[in-house]
Amino acid sequence: MNNKNQIAFLIILIAVAVATLFFVILPPILYGTDQETNTSAPEQVVQEFYDWYVSYQGNPLVDKAYQTNELLSPAYIAHLDDFTQGGEWRVDPVLCAQDVPNEVTALPAVVAGNGATVEVNTSFTGHMFTVELANIDGNWLIDKVTCASE
Repeated sequence: MNNKNQIAFLIILIAVAVATLFFVILPPILYGTDQETNTSAPEQVVQEFYDWYVSYQGNPLVDKAYQTNELLSPAYIAHLDDFTQGGEWRVDPVLCAQDVPNEVTALPAVVAGNGATVEVNTSFTGHMFTVELANIDGNWLIDKVTCASE
């Protein structure tokens, strides 16, 4: 009886090892991994960016901190560079507001081809704006912010 238990245990160990090989180890080897690309959903990209933006110590526009943010498209960075060259502005074009809200919430994205649109709510009553993203080289990047009054 003891011999049968040992054989059964070995069969189970071999089955677990084979399953691990086929379902855990082999797929990344055969199909690669997506570590090089940002596979986050567009609304996750928007939420991550705005979490950073509203918690930034200082003004990310004045400090030009946005220039190194990997969640922005080169075209949007160039747009912000042009915007900030004027020196004085009344409304932050990223927040569509004069003040920094306590909270920003990205709603589910609407994806169409290589573009996506995400509506954004803030902690300000009735304050919303739209963020457009482009899929560039497999990464969703913020490409435009449209304020409600535009």
